[in-house]
Amino acid sequence: MKPSSYITLVTVRKKRNGKYPVKVRVVYQRLYHDYRTGIDMSEEDFAQANCAKPRKEFRVAATQLNDLKSKINKILGGLKIFTFQKFEDAFYGQTHVTPDLYIIFTEYITSLHKEGRIKTAVSYQTAANSIKAFNPKLSIFDVNETFLKKFHAHLLSNGKSLTTIGIYVRSLRVIYNYAISLGIIKKDEEYPFVRNKYVIPASKNIKKSLNPDEVRKIIQFPCTDRSYSDRAKDFWMFSYLCNGINFKDIALLRWKNIDGDMIRFVREKTKRTSQASQRVISCYITEDVRSIINKWGSTEKNPKDFIFSIVDENDDDQERQKKIDQFVQNTNKNLKRICKAAGVDKPVTTYYSRHTAATTLKRAGVGILQIQEALGHSSSLVTQKYLDSFEDESKKELAILLQIKKS
Repeated sequence: MKPSSYITLVTVRKKRNGKYPVKVRVVYQRLYHDYRTGIDMSEEDFAQANCAKPRKEFRVAATQLNDLKSKINKILGGLKIFTFQKFEDAFYGQTHVTPDLYIIFTEYITSLHKEGRIKTAVSYQTAANSIKAFNPKLSIFDVNETFLKKFHAHLLSNGKSLTTIGIYVRSLRVIYNYAISLGIIKKDEEYPFVRNKYVIPASKNIKKSLNPDEVRKIIQFPCTDRSYSDRAKDFWMFSYLCNGINFKDIALLRWKNIDGDMIRFVREKTKRTSQASQRVISCYITEDVRSIINKWGSTEKNPKDFIFSIVDENDDDQERQKKIDQFVQNTNKNLKRICKAAGVDKPVTTYYSRHTAATTLKRAGVGILQIQEALGHSSSLVTQKYLDSFEDESKKELAILLQIKKS
């Protein structure tokens, strides 16, 4: 059943100007909603304006009603799936009517920029560009099982990894869910991101942790004092010793985050989630951690100032993210040099400190819930993914123990 509409003059109560409000009535499945138009008319104005050939003095009123009818027809014609809320949003200009996928993408990316989530915005733009290269004209209604499988095959044929495909399609799923929240499309049996339709490929669990001997080689590697390599090694060690703190969180630590012998902070990644999902992470300041703070920290210890001079208070979101990216890149470049010279045959990056911290705690017999708390994860399932790389090594050790000695 399609919705119907008509313009009505509500004569229940006359306004102070001696006229009545003109409203739009939309009827759908035996229900109706009235919408204010901001137009007032007398009964004579309304009757004459609806004539086939209104007299001269009523032509302005007739034009108003005709424009209103055109607007209503355009909105209803553009709504492939009707709801009263979608009509109301479109009628009052609260959201777009068009289901164009790339307009929705742009709107969402703009909101990420406004929230200061620059890196995430760039990731979504990359996904949008990839989809647009495959099909430049897409409606949100075109995103179905068939499209997703064709897009998947297209990316594979162009040499993209399953990890990359997963990143792009997860971004698309977020946009699809965003369109649902706007009322542009509804979540029903046609929802394509389900097991019996299209399953987003999971990223490979590449081992990103070091064993104790490899950690020792990095930490004990001699560097020229205050050189780039020395700085990279110190910040990697700082991250490792502080429960694998993310390098963005290191850059944004302030002196007020130091509480006696503890560093307490909320991960930047979770600051925009609900208060219930935000976990305060506490790290004990060991002698080595304090030494790094004293060595690389700012001289003035104003509680509101950043501990390390990686970003500046006056930086806008883009400049701040640019500096953090540069901090990570420089650290990774120098870590590569250290590892090569120290005999660590792994592509060690800043991210290895977090995985290594988790697996080190696991090896020490710390429970998964305690590790979850130390890392600030919202779920033990996320923590378990960090520990998966340790499991193969652990199983190897158990297998050796279980070997039957041959006489």
